Amino acid sequence: MVEGEQSEGYLVDTQNTSLYLVGSTNSTVPSAPGYSSNEFWSSLSPAGLCEVVKQLCDALRPHLHRRASALSSVGSVLLSGPSGSGKLMAVRAVCSCLNLHLFKVDCVSLCSDTSAATEEKVQMAFSQAQQYQPCVLLLKDIEVLGRERDGLGEDARVIATLRQLLLDTDPALSHPVLVIGTTSKPQNVPTDVQTAFLHEVKIEAPSEEQRRLMLSMLTASLPLGKEVSLSKLARRTAGFVLGDFCALLSHSSRAACTRIQALSFPGGLSEEVERDFCTAGFPVLEEDFSAALEQLHDAHSQAVGAPKIPSVSWQDVGGLQEVKKEILDTIQLPLEHPELLSLGLCRSGLLLYGPPGTGKTLLAKAVATTCTMTFLSVKGPELINMYVGQSEENVRNVFARARAAAPCIIFFDELDSLAPSRGRSGDSGGVMDRVVSQLLAELDGLHSTREVFVIGATNRPDLLDPALLRPGRFDKLVYVGISEDRESQLQVLSAVTRRFKLDPSVNLTTILEKCPAQLTGADIYALCSDAMMCAVKRKVEWIEEGLDTEKSALILTMEDFLQAAARLQPSVSEQELLRYRLIQQKFAAS
Repeated sequence: MVEGEQSEGYLVDTQNTSLYLVGSTNSTVPSAPGYSSNEFWSSLSPAGLCEVVKQLCDALRPHLHRRASALSSVGSVLLSGPSGSGKLMAVRAVCSCLNLHLFKVDCVSLCSDTSAATEEKVQMAFSQAQQYQPCVLLLKDIEVLGRERDGLGEDARVIATLRQLLLDTDPALSHPVLVIGTTSKPQNVPTDVQTAFLHEVKIEAPSEEQRRLMLSMLTASLPLGKEVSLSKLARRTAGFVLGDFCALLSHSSRAACTRIQALSFPGGLSEEVERDFCTAGFPVLEEDFSAALEQLHDAHSQAVGAPKIPSVSWQDVGGLQEVKKEILDTIQLPLEHPELLSLGLCRSGLLLYGPPGTGKTLLAKAVATTCTMTFLSVKGPELINMYVGQSEENVRNVFARARAAAPCIIFFDELDSLAPSRGRSGDSGGVMDRVVSQLLAELDGLHSTREVFVIGATNRPDLLDPALLRPGRFDKLVYVGISEDRESQLQVLSAVTRRFKLDPSVNLTTILEKCPAQLTGADIYALCSDAMMCAVKRKVEWIEEGLDTEKSALILTMEDFLQAAARLQPSVSEQELLRYRLIQQKFAAS
């Protein structure tokens, strides 16, 4: 010690210890070291959500030092995204990055029978959050706040209270309370609440590369078969979000367990052995992922516009060579050579018209399979709803799903029922006119998205609104006619019967000579279906007489086809064919 320097002295009592409680001190959460990039759920930058986490951190970080920045309002962000897209996970990653506490409140639990009770609960949630400062107050499903009990109106009192809490700040607080509201339906958030948030961040559907990274991180600890390609799986899961991938892995693991159990333990296994079996782990093969994908697609097929890659090849489509070429030139070229169409001068709308049963839907599915595109099939009447504005919202949702699942083909079947000529509809509210206007607006907005194509099919193009057929919308009209020559009919018949087991005596050309001259693809399908039924009846009789067994293959004979051909009637009459030829000439001239 330097001479003359004063120092404090301390007296230590080694026999007694005293503990003084002076209250709690709020502080940030210490950072947790040892995060592994392979651990998806504990990662500070989870795959597919890195950009969202960065945006949230950039928006909230200035509010962590409120005295220095002198910000006049609470740091608040409205985070929107599809259900299951990982909003809660992104908020947790943000809290870990900024060393903040997380106080989660489900807004459904804040709703009460009266406005006063709801208002009190909202204020209580903000008061509780201040006890954990510095923290993030997460308001989950914020769109339910401010709605009347019937869901049709807005509760002005609750909205005003929530807006005041979001905008006002308490200068006495040394640590901030940051607010993040999440919603899967941003259009349902009241306008006054939406404008009270300083920032808005949206979680988009992940791209193919982001989906591959998600799968790579989620399957890091999962034993995969050598033939499993995550890149191929990412291509097949267009439109999937984080929740869908979790369901996919769960279904695929279950399929793998069932497969191995059926192979190794045909008689079943006890609960103890099954527990040890699951603990030991088992490889997940490509067939397990395919089975899981089929289950997920079937589960979502009830919703309007469930994207799915079909399994229809060109071998299933007989004839129609010129139509195939025109469709592929319109859709396949922009995908294979995007650099040649950098100006955006590509056609995004294609209208298939012609008699019923000529294969318009089959053509669209074959194109989607060939180009490895998700196929979003929509029947026109499915989008019409009795509530005001719901039909237009259904149209917007279809195009939003298509953009999320790009590259995608939207197929509108029976387009004339969805987009009739405006001013002629019989509904008193003008619903169809608004639906047509909404459809036109969405078609105009496709020019910025080059990987979304629209194909429409109709039997009555003369009933469509003329604005749909102008260049830039459904600007490519393709006539899909019936098969009038025997060569094209033979191609269709060969395509339909290629999966059947035919007797060597069957001559397809002879069968067609016994049929009417003008047949559609549906007529030829009906011919094969009737022949199949004749073969089934014959086989059943033979089984009952003991001449055949159920395990033997079903073989179609020439006699089966001849019986079916004798009963076949064309589905399109001569008068209807003449009318379609006149329509074709009209549209070809225009």
